[in-house]
Amino acid sequence: MRLPFTLLRNLHLAASPFIGAYVYSSALRANESFSALVQWGVFPLVASAGLALWLGPRLARRSRARPH
Repeated sequence: MRLPFTLLRNLHLAASPFIGAYVYSSALRANESFSALVQWGVFPLVASAGLALWLGPRLARRSRARPH
């Protein structure tokens, strides 16, 4: 499945404030359900979207390249 660049970018930008709130707010960090949501849902989502944005063009070029 191929996700468009703009969708990945918007997903990455929309989920990132949750990580910022988790890092800078001790009250939210103490909330177990918010902690679990960030650690098991938001962080992997942001990390995978970031990696896809970073490595996506390089992988696309490699997949289009023909072997000699």
